[in-house]
Order: sequence, then C-alpha cells, then structure tokens
Amino acid sequence: MKSDQIYYCQPVFRPPSEAYSLLIQLTEGCTFKCDFCMSNLRKNFLIREIKDVKKDLDTARRQYGPNVQRIFFLDGNAMVTPTDKLLDVTLYANKLFPRLERCGVYAHAKDILKKSDEQLKLLSEAGLKITYVGFESGCNKLLEMVNKHATKDDYIKASKKLMRANITLSATLINGLGGSGNEYLSELHAKESADLVNKICPSDDRNWYISFLSLMVPKGTPIHKKKSLSEFKEMSSTEILKELKIFFQNIKFENKNANCIFRSNHASNYLPIKGILDRDKLDILKVINYGLKNQDALRPEYYRAL
Repeated sequence: MKSDQIYYCQPVFRPPSEAYSLLIQLTEGCTFKCDFCMSNLRKNFLIREIKDVKKDLDTARRQYGPNVQRIFFLDGNAMVTPTDKLLDVTLYANKLFPRLERCGVYAHAKDILKKSDEQLKLLSEAGLKITYVGFESGCNKLLEMVNKHATKDDYIKASKKLMRANITLSATLINGLGGSGNEYLSELHAKESADLVNKICPSDDRNWYISFLSLMVPKGTPIHKKKSLSEFKEMSSTEILKELKIFFQNIKFENKNANCIFRSNHASNYLPIKGILDRDKLDILKVINYGLKNQDALRPEYYRAL
C-alpha cells in the first residue's frame, strides 16, 4: 500500500447514515458470527495497531484538510477495541480535525456491557458520540436461533449504559428474520421487539434512532445454507409488512416527548417509512396499510440490496 493511501480491508461495511463520513479501519471483521451476516465471511478478526490507524488519520488530514466533521471507525464491532486504544484514536482524531462533530462505531451488546460506565463516559467526552447496535429482534427464541449471542435483557442494559454516557444509540431490527410459514414466531418477533424499544425509551427528549432492515440472504451465510436445504424460506413482502404493522401497533411510550427517530428506508426494505415514535405511529400505520393494499407501491425485488 502506498504511503498516501488510507488502508481498507474490503469489503467495507458501514451504516447508511455514515455515507459521507471519513471511514477509518480500526478493526477488521467481527468477533461474532451471526447466521444472517456476511461481515466476517472473508475476514479474520483483528484489532489494528494503533500507530497504523493514526497513520491513516494523518493521511486523511493531508488529503481532506482539517474540516472533516464525522468519522466512522470500521469494522463489524469496533467497540470491542480496548478502551485505552479506542480512547487514544478518538482523541487523536479530534486533535487532527478540530471541526469534528462525532466519531461512531458498530457495537455488539456484549462489547458495551464489558465497558464500565466510567469508560463509556470517557469515550463520550473524547468524541465517541454515536454507537450502532444490531438488535435484530427482542425475541430471545429468535436471537438464539440466529446465533446472535445476546438477549433482550442485554440490549436493554447496553442501551441504558450508552444513554447514561451520553452516547447516541442507533439500533437496527430485522424484518423477516424468522422466515416464512411461522406466524406465531413472526408475531412474537414483532411484539417482543416493540416491547424492547418501549423499555429503552429514555425519559428526556434526546434524539435516538431505531431502524428496520428487511432480511436478505447472502451466499455463504448459515442462513443461506438453510435456504438451499429448504429449511428456511424468506418472507414475502406482504408477510414482512404485516410483521412491521404488529410492531407499530405495540409501540407505546410513557414519555410523550421522546424523540425516537424511526427509519425503514434501507435498500433492503420494500416500503420506505420515516417518522418520530410514538407520536407518528398512526401515520406510519396508514402508510403500511397502503402498502399492503397497493403492491405496486413496493420496491421491486431486483432493486433490493444490502
């Protein structure tokens, strides 16, 4: 690699909201192997040498100047990086880029729970201001089925730890995770996921984020193998929208000033949805009902992608 190039371990995975952020490779792959995920199919997990990460930040400073406003530290669960190292690179990034608004990472619930409240507070004060957590579901049975290595209670505790540290939570759930042909599991997934979101709602008016993806089945994943053996069948667009409808029907926040920003506009989704929970719940349900009655309003299969 040339000295004037920033190192990336391909393929790169980042949240949609970090599309215009400076991407810096802090870790490679992920320490967890969930059945639906392709993030470590071609990568062995490692935490890069901090001196090499700093060299990439130096290169970025020369290439883009001092006005970078957002940085996302790759890869699949960079929060697993020991606190002293994560703190070091975050402080260094803020030194190089004085207009930096935030640094962000992906995190597994276990990564968050392993860090103390004080460690998370130090990271927040240093500039780590947003963490993306794949909830996938609030249903423990389904989480176990897809080898998520976390429980609903883990997500509740991890979310509250982030909020106490003033680190913004951006969590993702997956429609269709249980597959077609099991209405009971689909309903349980929707209801338990709604209950999870209800229980992590803070008492103040801070911004926090909940989004839904719709399941895609990449080749090489365990869930793709199950599909090839006819042990798993993907949900239809109608089944997914019905599942999403049950989720919204069960959202009920005690805090009516909550600012939970909801998005379901990823390329995998059949129907783009956005709003604030739970104040926009009725409007969102109207959009879902429209989609159920008007299939031509849905994203065609050939446009869906990860």
